[in-house]
Amino acid sequence: MKRKDREVKDLDTIKDFVSKCQVVRIGMCCDNIPYVVPLNYGFEFEGDNLILYCHCSNTGKKLDILSKNPNVFIEIDNEYNLIKGDTPCEYGFEYFSVMSHGKVEFVHNIYDKIHGLNKIMEHYTSNYNNQFKDKILNKVFLLKITCNNLSAKRCKS
Repeated sequence: MKRKDREVKDLDTIKDFVSKCQVVRIGMCCDNIPYVVPLNYGFEFEGDNLILYCHCSNTGKKLDILSKNPNVFIEIDNEYNLIKGDTPCEYGFEYFSVMSHGKVEFVHNIYDKIHGLNKIMEHYTSNYNNQFKDKILNKVFLLKITCNNLSAKRCKS
């Protein structure tokens, strides 16, 4: 990281930040062409690894790309605030961001789907023990993204 003065290494601070955000951007690549999608997510940490769960349609460009290349790059950010200056070059922006390389797995096991969907519901509603109908579980497509190289950065005025 170029700006060491903005680097955040404390895992508890990173966990708190990830819990407050709503959207992850997932970058992927196919035939040397990048593709980025914003998704809602649920999460958990396994040691220093961030595990993200995202549900999506069971067909489409995203899945076509990920089935060929499961390597991704994720970005989560929040806490935006303009820093005003007297001149244009003195303006800036407050933010907190987390980025990481990751690897996507397609979740097919019904119990793993329930766990991932509950993590998504827990993130947005604080409810973990939700009941999902078999029809929905068989229809929904779930991505599990393991991020093992977290980089976090904060800029404050």
